[in-house]
Amino acid sequence: MKNGAPVLWMALFALLAIAQSPAPAGERIESQSTHINVVSRFDTLRVDDDQGRFIAIIRASGAGRRVEGPEEPPYTIEIWGTGDYKNDGTGDEHGYGKFTFADGSSYFEEWTSKAAGGKGVGTAVYYGGTGRFKGMTGGSSFDCTALGDRFSCDVKGWIELP
Repeated sequence: MKNGAPVLWMALFALLAIAQSPAPAGERIESQSTHINVVSRFDTLRVDDDQGRFIAIIRASGAGRRVEGPEEPPYTIEIWGTGDYKNDGTGDEHGYGKFTFADGSSYFEEWTSKAAGGKGVGTAVYYGGTGRFKGMTGGSSFDCTALGDRFSCDVKGWIELP
């Protein structure tokens, strides 16, 4: 019995490590989240054409919170992007985001959206995961609403672990 104890302890530790893992390999995680971001940079360059077109560089940061799906502590968000807009408030937007989680794991996204009426609706593709997201694939659809120097996004996303 004494010689079997180390094997039993190793099996117990392995079982505990697996039980504490946020998601097993090959798992698909689907979630809905709310993101609140504050714009820290919105620089514009006017084109002066007949549609009043202007180009913008955008920088924002904020926090995200899952409202459906596996529990996750709030996470930080960094956003960099560009917009090509008309005076009527419509336009095309493109950029990148980085999501960093409480355990230090992170991933990036490349996003595109259409702007109209104070909203941006689009999709994102996730890439470049670190930590528990290393090798993951994923993406999302989102619907954002402008609120002065802030914007709120409802996000429906998925992540698949290798």
